[in-house]
Amino acid sequence: MHTEKTGDKPTRKRGWSVIDTVIVLLILSAIAGVVYRVADAARQSIATEERPLYAVYFSVEETHMDVLAEIRSFDAVYDPEDGVKLGYIAAYEDTEEGDYKPALSIVPAVNTTGRDRVTASGCFICSEGTMMNGGLLVDGDDRYLTPGTELSIRTDRAILTIRITEIRVHG
Repeated sequence: MHTEKTGDKPTRKRGWSVIDTVIVLLILSAIAGVVYRVADAARQSIATEERPLYAVYFSVEETHMDVLAEIRSFDAVYDPEDGVKLGYIAAYEDTEEGDYKPALSIVPAVNTTGRDRVTASGCFICSEGTMMNGGLLVDGDDRYLTPGTELSIRTDRAILTIRITEIRVHG
């Protein structure tokens, strides 16, 4: 401790202390917290803006009916190779049963030897994309889906090879 005499009273020369450092860090963290909250609120308001949903209609040729029986309403649809989420299986409300059913239409496959082979058409909903030139550019994946494209998809319980038949704005 340094003291100097100025008249009768000794004065202390005060340097930077640990308490000063703690106070400055608390002030900086409070400012950072406010900035983070403002930025997070802005990001959430952008994310909740009305984004169009896209219905991706597809067909499945000659697959085993047990595979399609594993498809559930609102199942997430992923690319099986990289795990990127493409959307979710569309559903319709069955008013008689008060339940949601997957948007799949299943018919027996024609010209096959197996009786348990079926052909189906269905739909999955994609919310992260942009329509371009008749196709859908899936956000975050740079995958371009177009009618006529064959694609493998995965849900939590099944893997299918589908052919996209149509893409349109949903709702």
